[in-house]
Amino acid sequence: MIDSIRGEVLAVGPDHVVLAAGGVGFQIFCPTETLRVCHERLTDQVFVHLIVRDDSIQLYGFAEPEERELFRKLLTVGQVGPRLALQLLSTLPRREFVAALETNDVERLTSVKGIGRKTAQRILLDLKDKITAGESAMSDVFLSPSEETALRALTSKALGFPAREARRAIAELRGEDLPAEQLVRRALEILGQSG
Repeated sequence: MIDSIRGEVLAVGPDHVVLAAGGVGFQIFCPTETLRVCHERLTDQVFVHLIVRDDSIQLYGFAEPEERELFRKLLTVGQVGPRLALQLLSTLPRREFVAALETNDVERLTSVKGIGRKTAQRILLDLKDKITAGESAMSDVFLSPSEETALRALTSKALGFPAREARRAIAELRGEDLPAEQLVRRALEILGQSG
């Protein structure tokens, strides 16, 4: 199983990126936010989900493993295929999506192109407990914009820290409300001590 692909961003299309790794260019379908960070070269790693069908093999990629996890959970819902799951994650940021689940907000889900009332209700019914309960509350995995920028910097090819360690260092600095640049500097100090 392919967990992630790290390589040079060769191209960014309207719904996909092409990452070059090991002499191969991988076409990876991505939500809007992942396309943005790849376009701005804020990351060179994409966490992927592989779907094999009789007539195709497709990769779906995400800048964050938590976003991939939401995608995978969406695929467990009856009427939701990979394209619709991607559309939902492109339209609703993670926080909004989880908030919609927690508040049973059918209207917010039906605002996504391709999701009707019945599908929205099905998503709410099937995922409410899977998302709001579990080993860690979803709100704990959400990062602020400056934390996301810092995480991308720490896990970039230049610095190369594993995402789990970088995320742990950033979590230690939560509450200090630091801008991204300072967050990276402080996280590097923490990571240096633990290394």
